[in-house]
Amino acid sequence: MSIVTLALSNYIMIAELLGLWGLLASNVFLNKRTIKVTRVVIILIFIEAICWAVERYTREIGYLTYTRIILAPTIYLLHAVIMLGILEMAGFASKHRFILYLPLIISAPILYTSQWTHWIYYFDENNLYIAADSFMRYYPYLLFLFYVIIFVGAFTLRYANYGRSEQKSILVSIIAAIAGVICHLVLDIDVDYSTLFASLLLIYYMSLYVLTAKEDTLTHLLNRQCYYSDMDKRKDDITAIVSVDMNDLKKINDNEGHDAGDKALATVAECFVRNRLKNKRVYRIGGDEFAIFYMGQNEEEVKLDIQNMRKYISKTPYVCAFGYEMVYESDVEGAILTADKKMYINKSVMKETNEKKIAAHKEATIRVMHEALGSGMWGMEFDEHGHINVVKWSPEFRKMIGYKDEHDFPDKLESWSNLLHPDDKDKVLKEFYDTIADFSGKKNYDVEYRLKVKDGQWKWFHAIGRLLRTDDGKPLLYVGMFVDITNKKMAESH
Repeated sequence: MSIVTLALSNYIMIAELLGLWGLLASNVFLNKRTIKVTRVVIILIFIEAICWAVERYTREIGYLTYTRIILAPTIYLLHAVIMLGILEMAGFASKHRFILYLPLIISAPILYTSQWTHWIYYFDENNLYIAADSFMRYYPYLLFLFYVIIFVGAFTLRYANYGRSEQKSILVSIIAAIAGVICHLVLDIDVDYSTLFASLLLIYYMSLYVLTAKEDTLTHLLNRQCYYSDMDKRKDDITAIVSVDMNDLKKINDNEGHDAGDKALATVAECFVRNRLKNKRVYRIGGDEFAIFYMGQNEEEVKLDIQNMRKYISKTPYVCAFGYEMVYESDVEGAILTADKKMYINKSVMKETNEKKIAAHKEATIRVMHEALGSGMWGMEFDEHGHINVVKWSPEFRKMIGYKDEHDFPDKLESWSNLLHPDDKDKVLKEFYDTIADFSGKKNYDVEYRLKVKDGQWKWFHAIGRLLRTDDGKPLLYVGMFVDITNKKMAESH
């Protein structure tokens, strides 16, 4: 067979593969490794076509040659190797590469020695192909079918959350591959797989390209472009929307590095798709922002799914805020706005609760220190408008000025301010309120003044205070301490 005849008989296959080779040079979505593996698969398909053409030529010779003995098992193995290459294109083989390659490693010596063992087939002295009488005669085709099934499973799991429409095109080529194997097994039709492989590779490449264009490369969720497209095209099918925001991503990036931040995002994203709920599409629409569309689910199903996602996230070091809204009369935009508002409310509550826990822990630590130092502690909490709504005077402070408990000395600001010396009162209160009003957080409360104790004496105290604030500067907690400096002042006066 001449090169011209070989080229013409495989014209469609050659045109497809050369066209695909050219497309790879302009690819912007697939990574370098995928492009490199795709080129290797193209070369393997060319090699398979050449091997098959040469092997077919050796059949016409009236005697057996070693060329045919080597080419036959090589072609069988190339079928499996090409399917492995297609698996490698999307990284399906990366996690279990040894297990996937093991059947191929075992099969190689079995196939190459079959001419002498007769386990699968052999060629007689007249160059005729003789298949084994046992089930092993189907071994080469079952090996190929094994990798086809692995490919189908891996592809289905990898893109399960993308919906069925994105998988239809690749299923066409998969069915064609399986049909080819059935032809070999049932009808005993001898065909060259290279054209089939070229079509499979081209369709799969285009499917992979389209799917990758819709995918967020870090989390493997659907990306922002797909979010806006689905918002428009599927608005009649969307029944619920969930808005999700990951807390403290900036802190993770700043304190631990962006690799840690990327790991956090990928971990959280896995929690959103772990339950594989049908008709649920998850998108990453910003740095730490996610959205979920539900098609056909009712409110109870959505609430249960949110509960499951929270449960998965609770097993990680990360925290997310959720907000959801059901869609009424196809008002997707309105539902998105409402879900966002609910999410931000949830985020605010979680953040405030966490900050108060931190503040309470700090307050407890300070109290232990005050008990050890013999000083008195005070603390004040603020509402969302920055107004004092809780005042706490420590038992140590009450004892220092002669009072027993909150009934004797109520937890009110006036309990203290009304006892300030007239000459000190204005100055002290000004410092106290100026510190609260300084949203920059640079000013600290630090004053000395006289205070009337329960027995009517005037004593000197040194008071300091520090404000814990929210990220936007609003006061959250005011904590401080008093120290009795009466003896010090008396010593200075003498």
